[in-house]
Formats: sequence, C-alpha cells, structure tokens
Amino acid sequence: MFQSRLPLLLSCLLLVFPWHLHAEILRLDGEPRGTTGHLERLVDPDGRHDYASAMAASDWEPLPDSLRAGFTRDVVWLRLRVEAGAQAPVDWVLTLNNALLDEVTLYDFETDGPPKVLRSGEAVGRPLWPVGYRTPSFAVTLQPEQPRWLLLQLKSKNAMSVSARLMPFPRFGEWTRLEYLGFGLYFGIYLALIVFHGVFWRMTRAPESGWYLVYVSCCAAIEALSYGLLQQAFGLTVAVSDPILGCLLAASLPIGFIFAQRQLRVLDYAHFRRVLTGLSIVIALLSASAVLAGHYQIGAPLVQIASLLTIPLLVGMALRLLLKGHAPARFFLLVFGIYYVGVGIAFLRNLGMVPATFFTDNAVALGTQLHMLLMSLRIIHYYRELKEERRRARQDYERLLQDHNLELEAQITARTHELRDEIRQRTLLEGELREALQQEQQVREEQRDFVAMVSHEFRTPLAIIATSAQQISRNLAAPPERNRERCQNIRESASRLLSLVDNYLNHDRMAEKTTKLRHVEQDLSQLLALAATDLPGGRVRVDYHTAVRTLSGDTGLLSIALRNLIANADRHAPADSTLVIDVRSDDRQLAIRVINDGPEIPEEQATLLFQKYFRGSQAQQSPGAGLGLYLVRRIAELHGGSVELESRGAQAPICFCLTLPTTASEPRSATG
Repeated sequence: MFQSRLPLLLSCLLLVFPWHLHAEILRLDGEPRGTTGHLERLVDPDGRHDYASAMAASDWEPLPDSLRAGFTRDVVWLRLRVEAGAQAPVDWVLTLNNALLDEVTLYDFETDGPPKVLRSGEAVGRPLWPVGYRTPSFAVTLQPEQPRWLLLQLKSKNAMSVSARLMPFPRFGEWTRLEYLGFGLYFGIYLALIVFHGVFWRMTRAPESGWYLVYVSCCAAIEALSYGLLQQAFGLTVAVSDPILGCLLAASLPIGFIFAQRQLRVLDYAHFRRVLTGLSIVIALLSASAVLAGHYQIGAPLVQIASLLTIPLLVGMALRLLLKGHAPARFFLLVFGIYYVGVGIAFLRNLGMVPATFFTDNAVALGTQLHMLLMSLRIIHYYRELKEERRRARQDYERLLQDHNLELEAQITARTHELRDEIRQRTLLEGELREALQQEQQVREEQRDFVAMVSHEFRTPLAIIATSAQQISRNLAAPPERNRERCQNIRESASRLLSLVDNYLNHDRMAEKTTKLRHVEQDLSQLLALAATDLPGGRVRVDYHTAVRTLSGDTGLLSIALRNLIANADRHAPADSTLVIDVRSDDRQLAIRVINDGPEIPEEQATLLFQKYFRGSQAQQSPGAGLGLYLVRRIAELHGGSVELESRGAQAPICFCLTLPTTASEPRSATG
C-alpha cells in the first residue's frame, strides 16, 4: 500500500519543497507569453519515468531558450511553473510550435492530488486532441495567484525542436484566425505559382517551367505537412502523414539538385554532374526505403544531411563559374542563396544546432517565398529570350527555305509530269490487284463456310450409322425386327449422306463464284415430316394455320434449316414434352415457328445464338460444333428470309421463328 502511494507522496513533497529548481516561475498578466527561460528539461533515454518519478528526479536542467534535441529516440520531459496574476484571465491555452511530435502528454497539477492528464500529438487521433489546432495544444485553467506545475512528456521520431507559448483563450482564437489568414496568403502564393506555371508549361512545353512546377509542388506539400495543415484539414494519421512527408523529403533532394543545375546552366563537368545526380537519387531511394520500413529517424536525417551538403557544393560551383564570367552564376547565387540560407537555418534547427525562434521556425517559408517569386520572374524572362531566339532562327530558316524553294521548283516541275504518268499506271495496276484479291478472298470465305455447313450435317447420320452398327455387332442374336429397325436407321442415314453429297459437294456447285439456289416447288408437309424423321413418333406436332401447302426453295438447304431448328428444340426440351411447329402465312411470307418447353435462355446469350461456333451454357453437355443455328440463319438469308429468337423461355415457351417468302425471290450470294 505504501509503495503504491509513494509516487504521489514524492510529487506532493516536490510541490511543497521545490528547493532544487533553478528555472524562474512564469508569471502571467493576461498577455501571451513565451516560455523561454522558464522551462526545465529531463532526458529519459529508456522511458522509465512516470510523472511522479520524473518530478522527483534530480537531473533536471534549466533551458535558457527553446528545446532543440534534434532527431532522438529519447523521451524528453519539460516542466514549467506558472502563476497567473490577480487580474489575469482564468482560461489559457498552452501550445507547442512543432506539428510533427508523435506524443505529447500534459500532466497538470491543478490540485494536490494526481495531476490532470491530457494527450495530443500525431500518434493520438485528432478527434481526441484537447484543442483542435494544427499543433499539439492544451486548455489550462489558472486560478489567480496560485502557482502550479505543468509537466510535459514528449516523444517524436521527427526533430525534437520545440518552443511553447501560453495565451489567454480569447487571444488564442484571434491568433489562430490571423495565423490561418497568413497561411492562406502564404499557400495562396504557392497555389498561384503552381496554377500559373501549370498553364504556362501546358502552353509552352518549356522544360524549365515543367521542372519548376514539380519543384514548387514538392516544396508546397512538404511545408503544408510540416506545419500540420494537411493533417488537420484531412485528419491524416501519423501512419499516413509521416511516410508521405518522408518520401517527399527524399524526392526533394534529386529534384532540387537537378533543378539547381539546370538554373546554373553549367556545361562543364558533365560526368561529375551525372555522378552527383545519380548519388542524390540513390540517397533519396535509401531515405524513402528507410521511412517506409518504419525507420523515420534514419531516413529523414539522411536526406536532410545530404541536402545540407549539396548547398556548399552548388554554391562553390557557382562561385567558380562566376570567376570565369558565367552570367547565370550571378542569378543563381542571388536567388538560390536566399533559399539555401533559409533551408540551412531550418535544418540546423532540426538538428538542434540553433534555437527554435519565430525566425528559425519560418526561415524556410520566408526564403522559399522570395526564392519562388524570383525564380518565376527568371523563368518567364528566360522563356522570352528563348522565344526571341526562336523567332530570329525562324526568320533565318524561312529565308533559306525561300532560296532553296526557288531551286527546287524547277526540279519538282520536271519530275511531276514523270510521276503523274507512273502514278496513273500504278493506280490502274493496284485497282486490278485489289479487285482480284477481293474476289479470291470472297471465294475462299464462301468455300470455307460451305464446307463447314456440309461437314456439320455429316456428323448426325454418321453417328447413327456407327451406333446402329455397334448395336448389331454386339447383339447378333437380337430379334429380326430389332435388327431390321437398326438396318433401316443405317439405310436412312446413308441415304441422307448420299443426298448431301449429291446436292452440296458436286464439282459444279463448289466451283461457282457464288452459291446458286435450286428453287423447286415442294410439299410443305412432306418437308416438315422429312425434317422430323429422326425423332420418335408423337414427339412433334404440326399446327397449320394457313392454306399454303407448297414452298418454293432449295429442298436440301431448307431441309437442313428445318432439321437443325427441330433438333435444337429436341435437345433442350424435356423428354416427355411435345415440340410444336406452328405454320402461319400472309400475302408475302411464310412463318414457321418451332416451340418447346426447354429451360430459359440467358438474356446475355440470346443475341449470340446465331453466331458461328457459339454454344450456349445449356449446350455444353451435348455434342456439336456451334454451327446449327448459324446454318439456319445463312440458309434463310440465301432464300431472302430470316430467323430470330422470339421468346427465350422467360415468360413463354422458347420460340424460334423461320420466315421465308411464299414466292421464289431473287437468290442471294453466299456472302450476302
């Protein structure tokens, strides 16, 4: 019990007997006050202290100015003793200037008991921050003339550069409004530069403007993240903001180095410059890899130190070129010198070598703004120079062209007559060749389609012959009636094959340029009965709703079309169902509908059924090559008719409608 109360007792003793403290108490009178000269620091390398043991530690040391510990893994404690004056307000805000701190914990000893604990920082979700501000801030209530301790615990993988400030709550609101107004103006200039040079680059495609656009965009994104503005605006967590910031910092090294070299316009030391550029890219990749691997405290200092080293290198190169009379070196030293001074001060502050003040905190911003404005003027001026040089070069070029044109016109006139004759002859030859090629291609396609049609028709009778022959050979002792029936199947199938050979494979029809139909008046009922020969009795019912009993057309082709429609319906209809053939007509057309109760055809497959080699999902379990319905459509077109799927089985039975003219029409070609 005593051990559990020991930290609380130690902290209370320290509050009562603060004899070993050296920093002065911060007295508040109602105006915003910085904490410089009033803070004490305690370094906790192992993070072993809690608030009580930290307060009781003997190795506190006063800070003469702000905290600048650089990149460190240590936990840093800061404490501050404050006292509000008699006329001072009660509500105050303690705000830290570093937006990239991971964890900030405030222990507010407002009573004699345990302190009030408030947490903020990037590792803490922004909805949980005590004060909704871009940097960690805490609301503190100070009673007049009652001194008390404020204890801060800091953790960060970014640079531990921190200054603190106490402001009355109303003044804090005014300060934030003015600050965001300043940020709006500041980043408004950035946005104006980005938009202007984006449009400028789009119009001119000038490489310098493109590099400057990338350069400015990278700088603007880094500063917005460094100030915590993007994190506050979009609620970015540390797991997102730190990798983005680290990768942008890494990318800024080669981008800035390449852009600076282009502005210096140095032509000497090409090999040396390529080596340095490659080295900067390698360092950037190593830095970005370390950041993405979770080693931010390795990756960020690496690229920042490398960036610092490039500054004297580029400045030295510019000075050397200046002594040689290189004009761009003067501009480079002026414009980039302003920027490099700001960057150098900021990096030294991050590394803990210079104190964190308003000037050091905003050195990069001030230097960057001047740098960017001067660079914009320089790029525009440079583009105007290039434009003027191009104008003069164009004038010289046009003058030379005029001289050459006078010499060439005579030669062109002489050659034109010769070329016209040659072109005329080649055009005639090309037309003849194209026509011959088209004819050959048309014949080849017709032959291929016709052979595919006939080969598809060979399969069914051959299958019947093979099956019947196997059945006879396996059961020679079968009843004569059974063998007679099987022989009848073989005869009918053989007769069907012979009919195919006689009608479609003879030499004169294959040799013709287009397939000609043999129109014959034929009995419609016999044609339908022949098409349903392979099906058992009672499977097909024919309903006539027309007085037409004859049909003019190619008997063999029409038999193929009807047999394929009926066979397709038979394959997909239930075995105990009846296939209905509905025949109707009007003055010009005969409509033959094949209706069955098969399963619904998917909507996405309905439009593909008549394509060559297409087989729907329902036909995957049965043999075939996907030519049946294609042949029906081709035969219908050759006769001047059509075929379509009227119902796919969703609301009514599946229905295919074959439409043919009632009188003989002009036959179409096989390619029609």
